Amino acid sequence: MTQFDLYKIMMFSDPQLWLFVLSVVFISAFIQGIIGFGYAIVAMAVLPLVLNFREANLLVAFSIVLPVIWIFWGYRKQSDLKLLSGAILGSLVGLPLGLLTFTLIDLDYLVRGTGLVILLIVIDGFFQKPPQLVEGPPKASSIWSTFAGFCSGFLAGSTSIAGPPIVIYAIRQPWTQDQYKGFIFGFFILISVTRIIGLALMGFAQTPELLTSVIIVPFVFLGMKLGTLVGPRINPVVFKRCLLSLLAISSLYMLIQGSSEELPAPELEKTIEQDRNAL
Repeated sequence: MTQFDLYKIMMFSDPQLWLFVLSVVFISAFIQGIIGFGYAIVAMAVLPLVLNFREANLLVAFSIVLPVIWIFWGYRKQSDLKLLSGAILGSLVGLPLGLLTFTLIDLDYLVRGTGLVILLIVIDGFFQKPPQLVEGPPKASSIWSTFAGFCSGFLAGSTSIAGPPIVIYAIRQPWTQDQYKGFIFGFFILISVTRIIGLALMGFAQTPELLTSVIIVPFVFLGMKLGTLVGPRINPVVFKRCLLSLLAISSLYMLIQGSSEELPAPELEKTIEQDRNAL
């Protein structure tokens, strides 16, 4: 297979577009490695600026599975199935509804809705106070974990952004950092695996999306690994506020701009369409 043939079965072939996408997923993964979440939030706030929203959604969904499993492995002993049960139950109800929304809802609503979700998370992040830790094992899931799981499942199916509701729930619990990460990444494994199965059954796991995701995954691994190494050296409060400010700008742009034709760069969008027509 020649390089040209390889390009033809990928989602896009423009070198500038590749550079932009790989940079975005690397930075998003780097942020995830530092603060424990944020890959989908950052990626979905930036990628729709140059890609079709649904294409960006699929890339994020397919590229996050293996990195999440890899991170969870380090915290597997802190993951409590009883603690996760409520969130898992809620997500299994919310995810199919989100997938249905992904296929039916107007693209403009998806873009603006995602921007609204990110903006709400930004506002919550600025006013959030860390909980006081409680010694001993974490408490079992409550009705709120089930509700958070449902919301995360719905967002995972519709926008690829599963993190905000479950993170808001978990970060308010009196858990250690390891207990928090064991819960979060245990939940993310279920969400990410279930979502790609649902997308495959619905016919979205096509060769261009899968091949492009395979190329992206190493950059996700590299970014997360670097983030875990650099994270302890960065002031988490300062970094978090800078991140929230950047996300606020991106979310406001998505809310105002929606999915109008000005959202993707015309030249890059034309390249995407040409690649599609060449298949």
